[in-house]
Amino acid sequence: MLQNPAIVRFCCDFGAYKPPISPAIFNPPNKSALLSATTPKNFSSEKNCAKISFDQNGTTKRGMKMSTQLPNQSNALKAIANPSKSFFIAMLTRDIDLVDCMLDLLDNTVDGINSMAKRNEIVLDEEKPYHGFSVDITFDRSHFSIKDKSGGIPIDVATDYAFRFGRPDFAPDLLDGSIGLYGIGMKRAIFKIGNLVSIQSSTGFESFNVDLDVEKWRQNQQLRDDVEGNEVMEWSFDLTNVQTNGTDVEIGTIIRVEELYEGIYRQFENPIFQDRLNKMIARDYAFILNQGLTVRVNGVEIAPIMPKFLQSSEIAPFQHVEICDGVRIEITVGFAEPPPSDTSATARNPDVGVYGWYVVCNDRVVVSADKSADTGWGIKPVPAWHPQYIGFMGVVRFESSDPRKLPWKTTKRDVEASNAFYQRALPVMMRATKKLTDYTNARRLEAKRLKRIENAAVAKPVSRIIVNVPVKLPEVDQGEFVMIEYAREMSDVRAAAETLGIVGGSPSEVGIRTFEYYFAREVAK
Repeated sequence: MLQNPAIVRFCCDFGAYKPPISPAIFNPPNKSALLSATTPKNFSSEKNCAKISFDQNGTTKRGMKMSTQLPNQSNALKAIANPSKSFFIAMLTRDIDLVDCMLDLLDNTVDGINSMAKRNEIVLDEEKPYHGFSVDITFDRSHFSIKDKSGGIPIDVATDYAFRFGRPDFAPDLLDGSIGLYGIGMKRAIFKIGNLVSIQSSTGFESFNVDLDVEKWRQNQQLRDDVEGNEVMEWSFDLTNVQTNGTDVEIGTIIRVEELYEGIYRQFENPIFQDRLNKMIARDYAFILNQGLTVRVNGVEIAPIMPKFLQSSEIAPFQHVEICDGVRIEITVGFAEPPPSDTSATARNPDVGVYGWYVVCNDRVVVSADKSADTGWGIKPVPAWHPQYIGFMGVVRFESSDPRKLPWKTTKRDVEASNAFYQRALPVMMRATKKLTDYTNARRLEAKRLKRIENAAVAKPVSRIIVNVPVKLPEVDQGEFVMIEYAREMSDVRAAAETLGIVGGSPSEVGIRTFEYYFAREVAK
């Protein structure tokens, strides 16, 4: 028995139909996007598939019950393959973090700036292309809002592309350096946050509004008749207050969401959430903020946290640049801070969450402070991450006019490790990592002398590192040095530290001082 008798015929050309008052197209995803996302690589379809179509009474258009007859027979039928709104809303929003939704909306702002510049033939500043552009994010228990001055959404883009689930195959080519790739960010964000959505957008010449009740839209099947009289599904909603020949609406886009879902407003009520959001924008948008974009969260302007590297006449990072098939790969590896002298459990070392590998695609950080096998850690000859490597900093940047070539996933929160360009970069990353881990192993033998050299170096942002210089590290005289390690009760170590006059000193320092004390009195006398 049919569980849903209201299934209707699927229209294979959603984009062709234009009603007299054009709604924004909110169609099911294009087939290419859907197949790439849901089809196993080893899947193969049968050439002869039965096709069955049902009307609202559960019978076929020809008045017959279910059939498995083949398409080359005169009474061939069609099987419905329509998607479900509930399914796509759940699929889009279930596994994405709220912060990542907000970053998706920021991505739209950046792409909007570049789109506006191209549309109006404006040349953006090479060093500070986003100077003068701003985004304001506000939220509380009752609402979420994001307001930008990015140039707005043209009406033809709104009706044909902006509100689709995924970029259609016939959409214009992606802009150079785009960071919005899959065409799902805005929909995923608004569906994640709440039920009542209002959007206002203006290019300065034309403007429109969209008002959406998500629950009502979800329940509406949105059916129409095609030219042959068959019922087809078309997901859409109306643009209102449309102005096409001049507008007084301020340039930019405002998205406001109310009737927030419980899990969302509870996060907004927690001050820890805003602190986390601010830090992630500062880190993941560091390169873009550094290029002039102003982002404010509940009135607080976010300052970028750029990766930095120690540099002096005796210590400097490695940087490698190559261009392959339209993708620029830049790898920078060095120390952001001097390695720790003490890696014991009681050591007071800097925040370990800052150090590791950063993967950046078109200036958007997609992986931060990574210490996993994805960036080579624990894959021979590179050792697994250890607190001894605190201070290590690696940044691999991928840039391309075609963002589809870059190694990022739909959430932009992970690297696509199987990507051909990432696989090209990974061996270089691992060789550079190994040089620095070898140094941290050797430096323990002359930690005091080397610490002075490291502390004298100046931290410089990655943008100021000279291209293609070999890594420079202080020489370590390994001569006749050996490591001595032993364990004692913590209370005994603290008592020894107090006697030696180094209260609060590390266990490593206590061990060195006790050896020196014994050696001076029993060996060198």
